[in-house]
Amino acid sequence: MDAKKLEGLGGFVDEIDAEDPARQAEQQAQEQAEQQAQTEAEKSAREWGSIVFMVGRALCMVAPELKAVYTEEACLQWGESVVPVAQKYGWDGPGAVPEIGLAISTLGLAVPSYLVIRVKLAQLKAAREAADARRRAEDEARTVDSPGGAA
Repeated sequence: MDAKKLEGLGGFVDEIDAEDPARQAEQQAQEQAEQQAQTEAEKSAREWGSIVFMVGRALCMVAPELKAVYTEEACLQWGESVVPVAQKYGWDGPGAVPEIGLAISTLGLAVPSYLVIRVKLAQLKAAREAADARRRAEDEARTVDSPGGAA
């Protein structure tokens, strides 16, 4: 047989293979396994990326200009790059250590609270110092204006 005749039979063989129920089941199982692996990789990437995203949100409270750096997309890309490394070294995803999520989300509440309280305390201190300065100035003015005071 020559090569052209064999090539012509290729499509016919593919049709017969496609009709085979066992072959179809095998292909379907393989496609499902690939989809599941891809879904698990995406899930892992999102979990790893969420750590960096939460850290970034905390940092943005102190340095708002970092908001452009710690985008969801950038953090997801970082997570995607971590997944193969995590698999290589057998690291469990961050979902396996819920304490990390708790610590980061707690920081998300604690950092802005600290920053606001620090500003409020500074404002109170400045107001108290201004009131003390006014009171001293008034006391000095009364001392100067009093009949026994310096003139």
